[in-house]
Amino acid sequence: MAIDFYHGHGSPYSWRVWLALEAKAIPYQLKALSFQAGDTRKPEFVAINPRHQVPTIVDEGFALWESTVILEYLGVEGIDPITTEYFSKDGAPPDLEKVEKARLRLREELDGFAAELRGDFLAGSALSAADLVLYPWVAYVKRITVRKPESKLVDTIPAPLADWAKRIESLPYFDKTIPPHWR
Repeated sequence: MAIDFYHGHGSPYSWRVWLALEAKAIPYQLKALSFQAGDTRKPEFVAINPRHQVPTIVDEGFALWESTVILEYLGVEGIDPITTEYFSKDGAPPDLEKVEKARLRLREELDGFAAELRGDFLAGSALSAADLVLYPWVAYVKRITVRKPESKLVDTIPAPLADWAKRIESLPYFDKTIPPHWR
């Protein structure tokens, strides 16, 4: 059965989900909404998504919104295969073949981000939204290594990206934002 995909043309958040649906060849029914016509505020849409925003998907009655959450739900690969193997198997040992495959994919992704550095930060000499989106994921890679040293995930972070992370971590307000259980 196809996923209902509620989309608004011009929304970059919605566009990323559309790209993921296509990339993963997931069957979907496009439901294009008009911002100008107020489609996201109509009762029939608000009943699906009380935040009245796109993207929204409905999969066999299960509604979900927020683009990054949808991407995770759709199984867009990232660090999830690694965390599944180390933390979601009720004490069973990780499948090291799956971990290694995911590590290689993670390294490719991190190498790509390192190649995109345009100065001290991703977009140049000043901190931008791109840095704020990427840093928590890089920190998560480091955190998994703390919890599961045998994963050696920190070794997947290329040197330029590790240096970039240190610049983020040296921001005067950084310490205030560290999750308490990560200290």
